[in-house]
Amino acid sequence: MLNSLFFGQAQATGQTLTSLTEAQSVPAGSPYTVTVANAATFAVDLGVVYAATGLPLAKVASAPAQGQYAVSGSGVYTFASADANAAILVSYTYTQTTSGNSATISNQLLGAAPTFQANFYETFQGKQVNLQLNQCIAEKLTLANKLEDFTIPAFDFMAFADAAGNLGKISLAE
Repeated sequence: MLNSLFFGQAQATGQTLTSLTEAQSVPAGSPYTVTVANAATFAVDLGVVYAATGLPLAKVASAPAQGQYAVSGSGVYTFASADANAAILVSYTYTQTTSGNSATISNQLLGAAPTFQANFYETFQGKQVNLQLNQCIAEKLTLANKLEDFTIPAFDFMAFADAAGNLGKISLAE
């Protein structure tokens, strides 16, 4: 729906998922490596923190010292021997090809935007009101939320005349 309303790009089956703070432990002996649960479809490293303190470890290209880690493209994290037995939390993204949808969002030329028709209907005291807007463009979608409670979505759009010069149609019971 978001792709249809805002971007109008081609969709593909599959999605990128996030594993946020996956609990792991650095092994007691060499090699000091951890393979994440979704290593087969690992995409991007999002960082590692110590579970006990929440302090982040620094990412390095290779040969990590205490408080550092290195990661391969296959989801294998390497740590220093000084971090043996450390409880860590690993965050990363991975792909899933069997469900969901994804679309690459490209920068469109100014003025290019997908359009849609909006139809509204309401019944009040047994009488119906219908409003059809022929051409609309989505301007904004927000998902404001109250922490750990609820989300309040807001969707703004503007309507304009179609090729025949008609904005839409309103139908009233009276």
